[in-house]
Amino acid sequence: MRAHRWWVVVVALLLLSGCLVDRKQRGTDIDPQLLAQLYPGISTKSDVLRVLGVPSRKSVIQDREAWVYDYSLEENWVLFLGLYSEKRKTIQHRGVAVLFLDERVYDYVFME
Repeated sequence: MRAHRWWVVVVALLLLSGCLVDRKQRGTDIDPQLLAQLYPGISTKSDVLRVLGVPSRKSVIQDREAWVYDYSLEENWVLFLGLYSEKRKTIQHRGVAVLFLDERVYDYVFME
């Protein structure tokens, strides 16, 4: 019976001194090959929606209407060292902005 209690103590200590890592992806990571399907002066807003989907947000860049596709990857560390500790860190952040002139694609810009 004593050996059984010893294992319970060891397992409890391992659980209390462990850590968990959770990764969360926000937005869509746009593949440059998808952008190659959009042609400045020819492709329309409808084409952009079909190829890239709904943007994360809309903005104005270089005095042009811009649809921004943000992407980030975050790590969340939870440490159990007898105490609770949490650490969040963005390990990747990038995006693409598609600029428009009227209803047609004017250009696109990569953002880091």
